[in-house]
Amino acid sequence: MRSSRLRYLAAAAAPLIFLAGCSPESTDEGADDAATSSAPGDDAAATSAAPNGDLADVDVDTEGEAPALTWDGEPFAEGDLPFVAASTESRTLTEGDGEEVADTHEVRVRYLTVNGTTGEQLVSTFENDEAVTLDLTDETLFPAFRDQLPGTMVGDELLLAIPAADAFGEAGNEQLGVGPTDTMLFYMVVEDTGEPLTEAQGEEVEPEEGLPTVTMGDAGPEIDVEGVEAPDQLITQPLIRGEGPEVVAGQTIRVHYTGVKLSDGEVFDSSWERGEPTEFPIGVGQVIVGWDEGLVGQTVGSRVLLVIPAEEAYGEAPEETEGQTAAPGNELAGEDLVFVVDILGAS
Repeated sequence: MRSSRLRYLAAAAAPLIFLAGCSPESTDEGADDAATSSAPGDDAAATSAAPNGDLADVDVDTEGEAPALTWDGEPFAEGDLPFVAASTESRTLTEGDGEEVADTHEVRVRYLTVNGTTGEQLVSTFENDEAVTLDLTDETLFPAFRDQLPGTMVGDELLLAIPAADAFGEAGNEQLGVGPTDTMLFYMVVEDTGEPLTEAQGEEVEPEEGLPTVTMGDAGPEIDVEGVEAPDQLITQPLIRGEGPEVVAGQTIRVHYTGVKLSDGEVFDSSWERGEPTEFPIGVGQVIVGWDEGLVGQTVGSRVLLVIPAEEAYGEAPEETEGQTAAPGNELAGEDLVFVVDILGAS
């Protein structure tokens, strides 16, 4: 298995920066308000919309600890701002010799982005040596990336200038610091590419004795819990060890999973049965403790068996006292649970 395949995804710094749909849609009135608030006055806003930028004059300074954009050889923020592109442009600085990116791929990139109006750096993954993963089939992704990245190669270093119309549009992105007329400039390094994982891939691992047995069928895993003793602590058993990076707390992971009750083997939830994987933040208290503790540190591409005691799942069953009915709780409270989880991605 080639480790360069992007089926093994890396950590992400701020992937939502690439999603045109992550800013709320605005009415015409709201767009006018945004335009007014993005600049000192109407004249300034109008000026910022006049195309004047040439991507050929933009370069990258790699002398410091992290790359920085330059304009005519000077720090970008000291250029004759605003920099405004009439349409999306791209320029290849270095040609890579790796796998070619296809429009069905996920692409792992490192990048920095600068606001062409203010010259301010918005986000850089280089400072923390991180990367983001872009799903080129995601229709909410910036059109510029869906158009420009297919056909590039792993190892390519790119500059992109993306006008507002091809990024956040008239709504802008106030949280990020992007106004409704701001061009965004990107320096981007293509690190990896490949078709998304649909199931675990990697080295098979012989499980410890006494654990539930797992047989993979067309509809996902079948989990046999007969004779398995109740756990006194969380058990994490990789069944396949993926070759991707480790999952870290704070990431959003994409998984297929099936969960059964240890008491009787009954399936209570399965993404395989629903026919599509699911995504959620990991390691930040958004899922049960057994998932947070059991999946952080596992590698992308892995299949993991989790045997979770009730206190690390949905808690102990509520107790009833004489003359008083226990407060209602989760229907799985008091149950030890077993999951098989395929970790398909982390970003």
